[in-house]
Amino acid sequence: MNKIGIVILISAAISGCTWVELKPEAQSIAVARSQDIATCKQVSHVTANVMDGVAFLDRNEEKVAEELTTIARNEAVRLGGDTVVPSSSITDGSQHFTVYQCKN
Repeated sequence: MNKIGIVILISAAISGCTWVELKPEAQSIAVARSQDIATCKQVSHVTANVMDGVAFLDRNEEKVAEELTTIARNEAVRLGGDTVVPSSSITDGSQHFTVYQCKN
């Protein structure tokens, strides 16, 4: 295999990797839609950021979205929330979330 083929293979493998781990205490943080939080109390806002590309290749959109949600869930624990709701679309590896407290 030539050098270009090896670089492409490695880049493709890396582009699908997940680099953000969910903290054990964040496993109970729910991800909801805005219509599901009518009785919840808004706690804060979080902006999550990850790399959306590696070298000249874009990363898998699903993996980027998963990592952004994981970051938001990890932050919700620190902020005293139990639910996160995406409040923007993903742009250049960045997404805004609103943190809520839904359980009494």
